[in-house]
Amino acid sequence: MNDAPERPVWFLGDLDDPWVASIADALPREVRRLSCAGDLTPEMLEAVSPPRVLILHRNHLTPGDADRLARFRTEVSPSPRVVLCVGPHVRHAQLERWGKLVDVVVPEATARDTIARHLAVGSEVREPETGKSRPTVRVVSRNFELGQTLADSCEALGYPAEASRDWTEASPGGVALWDVPVLEADWPDLLARRARTGPVVALLGFADRARIVEARAGGASACLELPCDLLDLGYVLDHLALRRAEPAHELPPPPAARRHRDRRLAGPGRDAYNDRMNS
Repeated sequence: MNDAPERPVWFLGDLDDPWVASIADALPREVRRLSCAGDLTPEMLEAVSPPRVLILHRNHLTPGDADRLARFRTEVSPSPRVVLCVGPHVRHAQLERWGKLVDVVVPEATARDTIARHLAVGSEVREPETGKSRPTVRVVSRNFELGQTLADSCEALGYPAEASRDWTEASPGGVALWDVPVLEADWPDLLARRARTGPVVALLGFADRARIVEARAGGASACLELPCDLLDLGYVLDHLALRRAEPAHELPPPPAARRHRDRRLAGPGRDAYNDRMNS
């Protein structure tokens, strides 16, 4: 029997950035956090017990950091699993080099909802569960082919699915998966109305911080980028099912006479989201 303590998990990134801190907050409490706004240093990587998983957030991928990470992985045995969370300034050519140094790359915009999935070795496989009742997912997309593909993906993950072209066709309540029409100005209003009746997973093309802020302010329970990873989708749906598909808002909506139609993202909505990230 092996009584040796399990090696820790590290999260390393600029913790003074509220967005990066919110990603760290989505991880279990026992994850060790190391703040690093600049380049990696040998002293930082050697400061504590070697990790079994290193989650590394980088806004820029530099050759110096790549060399230090490569050396670190060869010096630690067994080599830790490395999850690279990247900001919007990272370029594809840089990722090609770093792809050989890390096990998985996660975009920072949607990492808050998916990062914890990558803590375990073998997280690239989702074991099917049999004999378990799962809630029906209402898939809403104006693109018929995409809607059917998403519904098929839900079915493959073990979730019954109903595909609709818009909210008027979708059954009320329950978990919803929405292909958000981000080019239409009223989508935050539509999201806010639907989120009052049940959790909504917002699927966003070209997701970035600003767009995720809008979706969260509108009541999205989770956000994924299109096209989305099937295992990320399964992880999010499992998480919502575990919460028994409770509505996204704890309080009931106010009476109709008191509702305000101006739900588009303005200062208060953005501030409320930032306050939640900093709490």
